[in-house]
Amino acid sequence: MYTRSQFDVICKGVMLKIKRLSKTIIFGGLVIGIGLISGCAGQTIGGQFAAEFVYVATGGGVAQYAVNLSGQLAPMSPAEVVTTPTATTSVWVAASKNAKYAYTANGPQGKISQYSISAAGTLVALTPPTVVSGTNTNCVAITPNTKFVYAINQGDDTIKQFAIGTDGTLSVLAPATVGINSGGETMVISPDGKYLYACCSGGSAIDAFSIGTNGQLTPLSVPSYSVLGATGATISPDGMYLYCPSNTDTAQFSIGTNGALTPLSPATVAGPGVGNTSFAVSADGKYGFLGVFNGGNPGSPVGQYSIGTSGTLSPLSPASVPAGNAPVSIITEPAGNYVFVANSNDHRIYEFLVGADGTLSPETPAFVTPSGALQMCVITR
Repeated sequence: MYTRSQFDVICKGVMLKIKRLSKTIIFGGLVIGIGLISGCAGQTIGGQFAAEFVYVATGGGVAQYAVNLSGQLAPMSPAEVVTTPTATTSVWVAASKNAKYAYTANGPQGKISQYSISAAGTLVALTPPTVVSGTNTNCVAITPNTKFVYAINQGDDTIKQFAIGTDGTLSVLAPATVGINSGGETMVISPDGKYLYACCSGGSAIDAFSIGTNGQLTPLSVPSYSVLGATGATISPDGMYLYCPSNTDTAQFSIGTNGALTPLSPATVAGPGVGNTSFAVSADGKYGFLGVFNGGNPGSPVGQYSIGTSGTLSPLSPASVPAGNAPVSIITEPAGNYVFVANSNDHRIYEFLVGADGTLSPETPAFVTPSGALQMCVITR
């Protein structure tokens, strides 16, 4: 049986399919459309329908939500999966593109927790529940083909490299690690799975690697690019552009066919505050959203931008909207209708509607409050 929130998610998937397949429904016969709609009216729905789930690293575990018909985050059961007693500080969560597995970076514990994702979207600990990564593990990233996992160990300035087994468990590659600049914060992998970029705030650098067919990382011919306080980078869905928040602005690059980064003109775009932490791009690649820590004050802004045909950012009007206290993670809902912003100081996740012009407006209610809000990821199935 489905919970109410999970049922709403399934219905949302059905309606999205109706929208996407409207021509098929029209030409394929009205009976198909009526059957799908009556299912959402309360009848049991069978088969595979699209659903969306959001996972939030809380510091002690992973909060798990379904995205309902209104774009609200509805807690699942259980509302939070607490990590094992030996790894109680989940600071980052990543889920595989095929929606089968999820992994958390457990900070000072130096471990990665590993989970399968059930048919209902909930996380289930694998056996063993954790693997050792390094000193102060604070970020994990998964290749699009669900073959490899990488973990930043900030305490020893390395990325540890893992292969994903057929059951989702991780095994260490050989060699086990590659070096990076100091203060490694986050990673992003290109949509084609060929390149990985590590943001290193201490070294004010983006370190660039190719990803071999065996999962091994190899520094590019230009191995590092200067970005002051680099963190929270993202890549456009078409794989052509990379955006990286810095202390006072956002650096913008084109990505070459060899993975090399070339600054756009202008090379940086100013934001609505200081202490920029995260960036997200809409699924259609038209809009960008910037999280601004802003000294950890209530109502910290989220910058909103249009993205031109050349990849450059232009502030929308208004240039920002207020969110919570210290935005540290932004994700865009894959269908392009909603944006979620996690705030570390008030433990709130703010929920926004995306307008036709890319501007954000708060939902009602405006937020949910898990036990902590450090970083998020989203899956669809």
